[in-house]
Amino acid sequence: MATEEERVIWTGRPSWKGRMSIVVPGALVALLVLVVGIWAGLSATTAVIIAVVVALVTVVWALLETIRWKYTITNRRVFVRHGLISVQEQTARLERVQDVTLRQSLFDRMFGVGRLAIDTAGSEGGAFEFKALTEPTQVREILDAAVRQEQQHDV
Repeated sequence: MATEEERVIWTGRPSWKGRMSIVVPGALVALLVLVVGIWAGLSATTAVIIAVVVALVTVVWALLETIRWKYTITNRRVFVRHGLISVQEQTARLERVQDVTLRQSLFDRMFGVGRLAIDTAGSEGGAFEFKALTEPTQVREILDAAVRQEQQHDV
């Protein structure tokens, strides 16, 4: 019997909204640096430059945290890939997916994001996690449908 070729059903990255847990504290630290710098007697220009550097580092960090993760669901497997220079990829066949849990903290709900924890049979690397998804319920439904389709294909 010929097997169907593997094809991508869904692929995505974390949403920038999910990185507000990095950006908001970073902005508060930048503001604190500005206030403390001026209070400590630094010139306003120096304090502003230091605060801007802190803010830029925060934004770059949040951007890197967004682009270094990629999630993929195919008709055969699920992938979590992360890294820029060195890359690590976690993969599981769909027939090994046992449980998909949607998690949304209060902070996640405020920014309209969520995470999926995907438990697989015999996984050594722990549960897969799709973080900071803008449509976590929709992605969960896509994954559930792919798992059901794979189970029917195997019968």
